[in-house]
Amino acid sequence: MPDRSKSPSLQNRDNNHLPYKHELLRKAVHIPALIIPAGMLILERNQSILALGVICIIAVGLDLLRFRLKFLNLWLQKIFGLLMRPEEKSGPEGKVVLNGASWALVSAFLLILIFPVHVAAASFSIFLVGDAAAALAGRRFGRIKWGRGSKTLEGSLAFLVSAIIVLPMIPDVKFWIGVAACLGASLAEALPGPFNDNLRVPLSAAGIMVFLEYIL
Repeated sequence: MPDRSKSPSLQNRDNNHLPYKHELLRKAVHIPALIIPAGMLILERNQSILALGVICIIAVGLDLLRFRLKFLNLWLQKIFGLLMRPEEKSGPEGKVVLNGASWALVSAFLLILIFPVHVAAASFSIFLVGDAAAALAGRRFGRIKWGRGSKTLEGSLAFLVSAIIVLPMIPDVKFWIGVAACLGASLAEALPGPFNDNLRVPLSAAGIMVFLEYIL
């Protein structure tokens, strides 16, 4: 039975959460996904654009088709259902909802298409590591809320610290510019804004890095 001591808005917000064990599995996928920014740095830029473009078409195409083909939706949920949020499984009122993995792949493609390679790789790494840390630490230790949202100050601090730790692993990134990008990305992750946060966060980091590199 739902907890009637909570307001309806809090109950809805809780219902959108995965169980913590499933959230842990979902965010664990971010670690092997670091092969994407590594590939950006190893491959030629055009090769990265081609590879990520093809992967994006496949991922987004499957996401769109599964809302038209019931058997495909059931098959994908059977494989990935533990990692999917409730709204990603069926969509609100039957609307098409891209899952988080699709949004992340779209972000990676846009980063390598628009920005210099080192900025794209750094921004996507910041997102992968920081977002995972924010979600897990926020769910486990979060107490201080950002406004009425579900994000917490503790989660944002976990994002910032973990993202800064990965900066020295990315070549050609000035450390303090990277720190500014990490700070901006942590705020973009915590505060409400347009678009999915898997798109908003890495693009915010990349924009900050390019801006600071340009003016200095």
